[in-house]
This record gives sequence, C-alpha cells and structure tokens, in this order.
Amino acid sequence: MRPFSAFTYFRNNKMRVLVLILMMSFITSCFIGGMYVDNPGETFRVLLEEPNRYILMSPRGTSNDAIEQYRKMKEELPSMMPSEAQEIIYLNRVYCDYDCIMMFNCTSEFLKFRNSEDFELFKERTGLIPSDVKLNNGEVMMTELLANNKGLSIGDKFGNNDRYTLAATVDMAGMWAVCVEDTGGTSAMMLVSNDGKCDEKLSEDLDKLGREIAAKYPLVYVVTNSMELEDVESQMSFMYAIFGAIVAVVIIVLLVTINAAFTAAYDKRKHEFAIYKALGFTKFQIFRKVAAEVLLMNAAALALGAVLNLGVILVLNQVFWSSGFHFYRISRLAVIGTVIGEVLIITTIILLNWKKVRKCEVTEG
Repeated sequence: MRPFSAFTYFRNNKMRVLVLILMMSFITSCFIGGMYVDNPGETFRVLLEEPNRYILMSPRGTSNDAIEQYRKMKEELPSMMPSEAQEIIYLNRVYCDYDCIMMFNCTSEFLKFRNSEDFELFKERTGLIPSDVKLNNGEVMMTELLANNKGLSIGDKFGNNDRYTLAATVDMAGMWAVCVEDTGGTSAMMLVSNDGKCDEKLSEDLDKLGREIAAKYPLVYVVTNSMELEDVESQMSFMYAIFGAIVAVVIIVLLVTINAAFTAAYDKRKHEFAIYKALGFTKFQIFRKVAAEVLLMNAAALALGAVLNLGVILVLNQVFWSSGFHFYRISRLAVIGTVIGEVLIITTIILLNWKKVRKCEVTEG
C-alpha cells in the first residue's frame, strides 16, 4: 500500500474513519424519508399504472347543470364509443376511507354493481378480478391491504347498519374494493370492451375518449386510469413540497455536522500535509488525496446506508402489514432526495477541504 494512497489514512485511523462513515451514512435518511412521504401516492400509482380497461362516468354533483350535461353525454356517447368498447354497465360509485402510513385519512373508489350479473360482466371484460371471486347482494370484495387497514376479516359485517359483508379478499396492490348491492337507481356508467380483450389499442382509445368527454362536458366526472393518475400526481404536489423542506433541513444539519468532523480531522493532519509539501507534492496532489478519501468514505457510507434502509423497509413492511400499510417499491422521490443530499453535502465538503489545502504551508504543525 503506497504511503500517499487514501487507504493508508484508513489503515492508520480506523476509528476516526468509521465515525466519519457512520455520520455520512445519515445522508441516506433522505431515502427512507422519501419512501415514507411518497407512500400515499404510491398506493394509488400501483393500481393506476395498469392499462386503461374501462371509462367511468358520472355527474359532478347533483346540480341541474351537471345532471343535464350527463344526460346529453349519454345521448351522444353511442356515436363516440370506439368499435372495440361498446358495452355499458350501469352502477354506483362511492368512496371507501382508510388510514395511510402518514396517519391521515385517504379515500379510494368503491365500485358498487346493481347485481351479480353486472359484476360478472365487469370481471369478464376487464380481467381485474380473479375468476373464482363470486359476490351476491350485499357482499364486498377488498384487497388484502384494505381489509387489514380496516381491521376486517372474511365474514365480517361493516357499514351503516352492517349493510355489507366482506366475502372475499384478493392479493392485489393498493386499496380497492367492489360490491354488489341492489339499490335501484344508478349514478354512474362504465364503458368496457366488447370481448374482454384489453390490449394497448383499447387503452389508448379509452384514454382518448375519456379526455374528449371531459373537455366537452366539464360537469361530467370522467375516469380512466391514466387520467386519474395525473390527478393523483397533481394532488400529491404538496407532499413533494413537504419532502423538499425536510431534505433541506437534513442537508443543512448534516453539512454543518459532517464538515465540523472533517475540520477536526484536518486540524490533526496539518503536520502530515506540511510534510507532503516538503517532499514535493503539490497542493493539487494533496487535495486529490483528501478528495479520494472523502469519496471512498462516502461510497462506504452509501453501502451502509443502503443496507440500513433496506432493513428498515423490510421491518416496517412486516410490522405494518397487519395495518394495511406497505412500501411497494423504490420511490423515485426517495432516490432524487438522496442524490440531491449526496451531491450537495459531499461537493461542499470536498470544496471546503480544497480551501484548507490551499492554505497549507510547510511551516504548519
């Protein structure tokens, strides 16, 4: 091992290097923070990233204008429907509430079919529900996560006057439910494929039709997966602002703390650097050595942070599964927050070390 290499410093200062690596690993706290903040939106995304398999339409509210637009839309709809999707199912849409991992209330759409025949048609034409799931009047199917979140088991009754019975749960991502309940009238309509062939063309045609209806009839509520996903992203923007503030605070605190630790370590090395200069090493060579040390320690800190974050996520998924909470996959927000923190903190530390090296003289120490 060459005396001037970065590893020489690690070998001779094991405890100090270990402490610095531990401190630098806290930068990856931005990752678990991003996973946590992004979880409510991710709960919707894992459902909505599926291709569009239906369009759901209903009046926006109960005003006369909304009802009139909905009526006009229904009259025009047969001439607008794509050739591969001309089957209409009439139903009701309600919302089912649940608690997210951040301990505030969210709502998920709850599709309510008039009878078992309509439910079977929906199941056949969308392929969203396992073929063995059967529902009778007053029965509900939920994802396992939603059932866990609400503390329900198969056979349990819930809702006003225990009007619903949980008949089945399915192992699907996200919070979702469907129900069969004969309530007479309907408030919504669903357009599905003619033959259950849910390919890319159907998805594109449904999205195009949904946007056309939304533009022409603004008082009609129109939903496709892609349209609802855009709405979710828009509503989650305030969470991104919160996460940005959290990352800023973490960066400032860690920057001050880690830089203080590196400054203390540098002060103990002034004599070492002065000797390097006396031996003919340039300031840039010394700086390159220090920068290499910082980058290597940061690489070790990233590896340690990755292991710690993975462990935390696995433990949280195990502990919170019974409450219906789940980290589904690596969050883009978490990655972006961590990268920003890494770049700002490590770059600043390296530049501050360069400033110190430039002032280094042979007579120091």
